[in-house]
Amino acid sequence: MKETINILCAADNKYIPYCGIMLTSVFENNKDADVHAYVLIDEPLSKKNRVKMDCLANRYKQTIHFVTVDNSMLQQYPTKDMPYWSIAMYYRLFAADLLPNIDKILYFDCDIIVTGSLKGLYNIDLKDKAVTAAEDIFTYTDIRQNTLGYPVNAGYFNSGVLLMNLTFWRKHNICRQCFHFLSQNYDKLSANDQDVLNAVLWDKRERLPLIYNYQLQFLSKYFFDLQNDEMKKEVLDSYSKAVVIHYAYAIKPWSILFYKKP
Repeated sequence: MKETINILCAADNKYIPYCGIMLTSVFENNKDADVHAYVLIDEPLSKKNRVKMDCLANRYKQTIHFVTVDNSMLQQYPTKDMPYWSIAMYYRLFAADLLPNIDKILYFDCDIIVTGSLKGLYNIDLKDKAVTAAEDIFTYTDIRQNTLGYPVNAGYFNSGVLLMNLTFWRKHNICRQCFHFLSQNYDKLSANDQDVLNAVLWDKRERLPLIYNYQLQFLSKYFFDLQNDEMKKEVLDSYSKAVVIHYAYAIKPWSILFYKKP
């Protein structure tokens, strides 16, 4: 019997093609698993997009579920900073409530490529933690921690890859905590959901190895130089071992002609 891996992502009709590419990489490299992908959307998919996603699921004999999110309460919190961001970034915060029968799920942003088996990631022991997440490029600065009001030594994690303990989320009303923080501190946010999650979960997360969220910004000299010696070593050691490659900045593989990154 195949092991089940639950995948979560969020998209709209504009981003569904990249969501499909991300899921293709998951399916292609995890054929020995029974993958259930849950795509959070706020509007019906176009006929063209729905046909493509159905064909993708059928091709790999995997399952793609579409879960509708009521985003009315988020309209007053437009995303900041990057023009390509949308309020779909916040949908992961609803996961525990939208998927009441699932205890654990692996969230992926759509600007990700999976290059190997996800079993090692999915089977990480979450212990009594809400999420497992990798460090962000800003983890060794104190900018975000001071602004959001939690200890600097807790670091700052990237929310593009999250192994989520949904049982813990429901038990501790994490969704409610997140939206309370959002409503009270919206003016402090710059990284939207990522700031909210760090502020609420800084003492409720397990650290994820960088091979499971290899953010390409780490390879730029500016961001590389921000890291401590231990993180610099992990960045270099993980380069050829990355299982999850995250194109986390504004420059995407689909937006330029040539892309010289892995």
